[in-house]
Amino acid sequence: MEGQNDQNDLKIKRIAVAIIVVFHMVGLLGFLIPAAQPYFIKLVPFHLLLMFAVIVFSYNADVKRLLLLVSGVFLCGFLVEVLGVHTGKIFGSYYYGDTLGYKVAAVPLLMGVNWVILIFSIGQMMKSMKIRHSILASVLGAFMLVGFDFFLEPVAMKFNYWQWDWHEIPVQNYVAWFIVSVILLKFYYALGLKQQKYIGAVMFVSQLIFFVVLYMTAGTNIFA
Repeated sequence: MEGQNDQNDLKIKRIAVAIIVVFHMVGLLGFLIPAAQPYFIKLVPFHLLLMFAVIVFSYNADVKRLLLLVSGVFLCGFLVEVLGVHTGKIFGSYYYGDTLGYKVAAVPLLMGVNWVILIFSIGQMMKSMKIRHSILASVLGAFMLVGFDFFLEPVAMKFNYWQWDWHEIPVQNYVAWFIVSVILLKFYYALGLKQQKYIGAVMFVSQLIFFVVLYMTAGTNIFA
């Protein structure tokens, strides 16, 4: 019976990995083709919700801990964004466009979901690297998320995820990303979530490739 459960779990993981890779590849092609861009921009909220669902439904350990992570990271991430937008004191002066969908207090609810996806993914990735010290893993993971944000920011502006005042991304943004990421990753490690083979690393790398390619092709229409 245990062997059967292991096989079923592996099958679920393979399906989850396939969904992550295929949807990021299709989405990337859609964003690279100018004629398709308006349609794929409208699909961004559904893509984020799908990636969130993949994480939740492929998790095969203590669901209560996962739900605690989801609730804590969503709430913290969302509230930080609300404070950031309304004060300009955290990330800098910015505002959200319409791409990420429905907003509460001028912040898309999906920003909380996005923080969950990123923290879970990088946390799982750090665990797969066998880094045992939680503070070291949190710091390294935060540096990786700052690197990710470097490629994300110009793409986010181009496709109206959000906009920076004067169209300049302040250094303050990256410092804040680092601090918030360290705190949320430490929370992730404190919960002791079980490592899910492949899921985290594939999710993070797929997102990174997506934004790196769009960053590198910004200003060019390679499929025009």
